[in-house]
Amino acid sequence: MKVLVTGGTGFIGSNVVDLLLQAGHSVRLFSRKREVPEGLKGKNADIFQGDLKDFPSVVRAMEGIDLFFHIGEIKNFNETASLNNVKLIEHIIAGMREKEVKRLVFISSITVAGIPSAIPADEETEPDVVLEDHYTSYKRACERLILSSLTGRHAIIRPAPVYGPGSRYMGGFINAVDKFGPIGFPFIGNAENLAPLIYVKDLAKAIYLSGLRPSASGQVFNLTDGFRHSWLDFLTSIAELLGRKLRIMSIPPLLLKIPAIPLDILSGMIGIKIDPVHYVNYLSKDLLFDNSKARDLLDWNPEFSLKDGAREMVKFYRGA
Repeated sequence: MKVLVTGGTGFIGSNVVDLLLQAGHSVRLFSRKREVPEGLKGKNADIFQGDLKDFPSVVRAMEGIDLFFHIGEIKNFNETASLNNVKLIEHIIAGMREKEVKRLVFISSITVAGIPSAIPADEETEPDVVLEDHYTSYKRACERLILSSLTGRHAIIRPAPVYGPGSRYMGGFINAVDKFGPIGFPFIGNAENLAPLIYVKDLAKAIYLSGLRPSASGQVFNLTDGFRHSWLDFLTSIAELLGRKLRIMSIPPLLLKIPAIPLDILSGMIGIKIDPVHYVNYLSKDLLFDNSKARDLLDWNPEFSLKDGAREMVKFYRGA
């Protein structure tokens, strides 16, 4: 098939592109750059130069496309960017009809599921707390548009926090564990609450399958590795690979909630909604999601344990 990918040179998208090319599909990368990335030269990949802020350019890129993976986004710093991301989805939906694209795979976020009212939560579990930051709000709005407008021609993936080689955040996170682990790594609570996580290659495989499998059509998937592990397990795995001891500097959630209230008010005044009060709760609660829907409909199983994934990640950043 001929496949269009936004965000195809990024942390998650590049892994999806690799899988598509390995399977023999033709990939069109939507990018601001003119040149095909060095690692893709000589492969069945080309560039459509455009900008996600230029909505018509995205629609033009859909010409002759069978399948569209929308993994990229307009950087979501404020309300204007959030609204533009929603407008982009409106144009993509219109383009799907005009260009007769068979399926849209949209990358949402597990935060749309909020803090579930029960665990393990599945895609039907009602949230006990709904998160209202800009990022989650725009993802939620996009999901609603897709569900109401592209019946049977979509798959929506809600990834948990993603770790692995190539993230622009994980290098700094590993450095922080290295530096502060022995003296006290600050964390909300004791870090022993269950954490939803997924290794990037496992996520990429699920995204890839959601575009190809007929059974994924019209479905929403909460994507985590499904394992019962805590933030402490994650931090400890990294510390051990670095040869460091880990000590958690526990910050009581209540201590953070008090300053979070005025921060929420002030951030709203300057057009940035971060919902810090609810996120303090989010990081201190047990969060566990049942991924059996993805296992059953995609015939997908995570291949990386937490320790294996952490090992690959630390090796990438530290060469160890």
